[in-house]
Amino acid sequence: MGYDEIVEALLPLWGAKLGTENSREAWAERWVPAALADFNEQIQARDVVRFLCEAAVASVGDAKWPDRLLTPVAMRRALSACSRAKVEEINQENPLLGALLRRMSTFSDSVKMPFDAADVELTADDVEALGQWGALARDVDGRYRMPEIYRHALGFRTQGRARVVRGL
Repeated sequence: MGYDEIVEALLPLWGAKLGTENSREAWAERWVPAALADFNEQIQARDVVRFLCEAAVASVGDAKWPDRLLTPVAMRRALSACSRAKVEEINQENPLLGALLRRMSTFSDSVKMPFDAADVELTADDVEALGQWGALARDVDGRYRMPEIYRHALGFRTQGRARVVRGL
Protein backbone atom coordinates (compact mmCIF):
# COMPACT_ATOMS: atom_id res chain seq x y z
CA MET A 1 0.00 0.00 0.00
CA GLY A 2 1.07 3.53 -0.62
CA TYR A 3 1.20 6.18 2.10
CA ASP A 4 -2.17 7.71 1.21
CA GLU A 5 -3.82 4.28 1.18
CA ILE A 6 -2.38 3.49 4.62
CA VAL A 7 -3.59 6.83 6.01
CA GLU A 8 -7.06 6.17 4.62
CA ALA A 9 -7.13 2.62 6.01
CA LEU A 10 -6.20 3.87 9.50
CA LEU A 11 -8.92 6.55 9.70
CA PRO A 12 -11.44 4.16 11.32
CA LEU A 13 -8.78 3.28 13.90
CA TRP A 14 -7.72 6.74 15.09
CA GLY A 15 -9.45 9.35 12.97
CA ALA A 16 -7.82 12.11 10.98
CA LYS A 17 -6.82 14.35 13.92
CA LEU A 18 -6.41 14.18 17.67
CA GLY A 19 -9.56 16.25 17.86
CA THR A 20 -12.41 17.22 15.60
CA GLU A 21 -11.76 17.64 11.92
CA ASN A 22 -11.82 21.44 12.22
CA SER A 23 -9.61 21.55 15.32
CA ARG A 24 -6.03 22.77 15.42
CA GLU A 25 -4.94 19.41 16.84
CA ALA A 26 -2.26 17.19 15.33
CA TRP A 27 -2.90 14.90 12.38
CA ALA A 28 -3.02 11.34 13.76
CA GLU A 29 -1.01 9.82 10.91
CA ARG A 30 1.90 12.10 11.82
CA TRP A 31 1.45 12.27 15.59
CA VAL A 32 1.43 8.54 16.32
CA PRO A 33 4.70 7.64 14.56
CA ALA A 34 6.41 10.81 15.79
CA ALA A 35 5.28 10.19 19.37
CA LEU A 36 6.50 6.58 19.39
CA ALA A 37 9.78 7.14 17.54
CA ASP A 38 13.15 7.99 18.93
CA PHE A 39 15.26 10.64 17.25
CA ASN A 40 16.82 7.99 15.01
CA GLU A 41 13.28 7.62 13.61
CA GLN A 42 13.07 4.08 14.94
CA ILE A 43 9.93 2.63 16.45
CA GLN A 44 9.93 -0.67 18.30
CA ALA A 45 7.09 -3.04 17.47
CA ARG A 46 6.39 -3.60 21.17
CA ASP A 47 5.82 0.14 21.61
CA VAL A 48 3.26 0.11 18.79
CA VAL A 49 1.47 -2.93 20.21
CA ARG A 50 1.51 -1.45 23.71
CA PHE A 51 0.22 1.88 22.40
CA LEU A 52 -2.66 0.25 20.54
CA CYS A 53 -3.58 -1.90 23.54
CA GLU A 54 -3.44 0.95 26.06
CA ALA A 55 -5.39 3.31 23.79
CA ALA A 56 -8.01 0.66 23.03
CA VAL A 57 -8.61 -0.11 26.70
CA ALA A 58 -8.88 3.58 27.55
CA SER A 59 -11.25 4.19 24.61
CA VAL A 60 -13.86 1.65 25.72
CA GLY A 61 -17.17 3.32 26.51
CA ASP A 62 -16.28 6.73 25.07
CA ALA A 63 -19.16 7.46 22.71
CA LYS A 64 -17.98 10.97 21.86
CA TRP A 65 -15.93 9.67 18.91
CA PRO A 66 -18.14 7.33 16.83
CA ASP A 67 -15.89 7.72 13.76
CA ARG A 68 -12.91 5.94 15.36
CA LEU A 69 -11.93 3.14 17.70
CA LEU A 70 -9.18 5.02 19.55
CA THR A 71 -10.12 8.33 21.13
CA PRO A 72 -7.76 11.30 21.27
CA VAL A 73 -7.70 11.36 25.08
CA ALA A 74 -6.97 7.64 25.19
CA MET A 75 -4.15 7.99 22.67
CA ARG A 76 -2.49 10.74 24.70
CA ARG A 77 -2.79 8.68 27.89
CA ALA A 78 -1.45 5.64 26.09
CA LEU A 79 1.69 7.54 25.14
CA SER A 80 2.44 8.18 28.82
CA ALA A 81 1.97 4.50 29.66
CA CYS A 82 4.17 3.48 26.72
CA SER A 83 6.84 5.92 27.81
CA ARG A 84 6.96 4.50 31.34
CA ALA A 85 7.19 0.93 30.02
CA LYS A 86 9.91 1.88 27.53
CA VAL A 87 12.10 3.46 30.19
CA GLU A 88 11.59 0.45 32.49
CA GLU A 89 12.66 -1.88 29.67
CA ILE A 90 15.69 0.28 28.90
CA ASN A 91 16.75 0.03 32.54
CA GLN A 92 16.80 -3.76 32.14
CA GLU A 93 18.23 -4.01 28.63
CA ASN A 94 20.76 -1.19 28.62
CA PRO A 95 21.88 -0.38 32.18
CA LEU A 96 24.20 2.44 31.03
CA LEU A 97 21.40 4.28 29.21
CA GLY A 98 18.98 3.48 32.04
CA ALA A 99 21.30 5.02 34.64
CA LEU A 100 21.79 8.12 32.50
CA LEU A 101 18.03 8.55 32.01
CA ARG A 102 17.38 8.07 35.75
CA ARG A 103 19.98 10.71 36.56
CA MET A 104 18.42 13.11 34.08
CA SER A 105 14.95 12.55 35.56
CA THR A 106 16.13 13.98 38.88
CA PHE A 107 16.13 17.40 37.19
CA SER A 108 12.61 17.17 35.77
CA ASP A 109 11.02 19.24 38.56
CA SER A 110 13.27 22.21 37.90
CA VAL A 111 14.15 21.94 34.20
CA LYS A 112 11.84 22.25 31.20
CA MET A 113 12.51 21.15 27.69
CA PRO A 114 14.31 22.31 25.64
CA PHE A 115 17.25 22.51 27.99
CA ASP A 116 20.98 23.05 27.96
CA ALA A 117 23.23 20.07 28.67
CA ALA A 118 24.48 21.81 31.80
CA ASP A 119 20.91 22.13 33.11
CA VAL A 120 20.79 18.35 33.58
CA GLU A 121 24.54 17.91 34.16
CA LEU A 122 25.22 16.11 30.90
CA THR A 123 28.83 15.72 29.82
CA ALA A 124 29.83 15.78 26.17
CA ASP A 125 30.08 11.96 26.32
CA ASP A 126 26.58 11.74 27.80
CA VAL A 127 25.19 13.94 25.02
CA GLU A 128 26.94 11.85 22.38
CA ALA A 129 25.68 8.56 23.87
CA LEU A 130 22.10 9.81 24.24
CA GLY A 131 22.23 11.11 20.66
CA GLN A 132 23.45 7.76 19.32
CA TRP A 133 20.60 6.00 21.14
CA GLY A 134 18.10 8.47 19.68
CA ALA A 135 17.17 9.75 23.13
CA LEU A 136 18.40 13.33 22.70
CA ALA A 137 18.73 15.79 19.85
CA ARG A 138 19.91 19.35 19.53
CA ASP A 139 17.20 21.80 18.54
CA VAL A 140 17.74 24.67 16.10
CA ASP A 141 18.51 27.01 19.01
CA GLY A 142 21.29 24.74 20.30
CA ARG A 143 19.27 23.42 23.22
CA TYR A 144 18.28 19.78 23.65
CA ARG A 145 15.02 17.87 23.35
CA MET A 146 14.02 14.33 24.14
CA PRO A 147 11.56 12.27 22.11
CA GLU A 148 8.08 12.01 23.57
CA ILE A 149 8.51 8.28 24.14
CA TYR A 150 11.21 9.15 26.72
CA ARG A 151 10.10 12.57 27.95
CA HIS A 152 6.84 11.51 29.58
CA ALA A 153 8.38 8.82 31.78
CA LEU A 154 11.18 11.09 32.87
CA GLY A 155 8.74 13.82 33.85
CA PHE A 156 10.12 16.61 31.71
CA ARG A 157 7.61 19.30 30.87
CA THR A 158 7.98 21.59 27.90
CA GLN A 159 8.11 25.34 27.64
CA GLY A 160 4.81 26.22 26.03
CA ARG A 161 2.81 23.54 24.27
CA ALA A 162 4.58 20.24 23.78
CA ARG A 163 5.76 19.58 20.26
CA VAL A 164 5.93 16.08 18.94
CA VAL A 165 8.89 16.26 16.63
CA ARG A 166 10.99 13.84 14.66
CA GLY A 167 14.77 13.89 14.63
CA LEU A 168 16.09 17.41 14.74
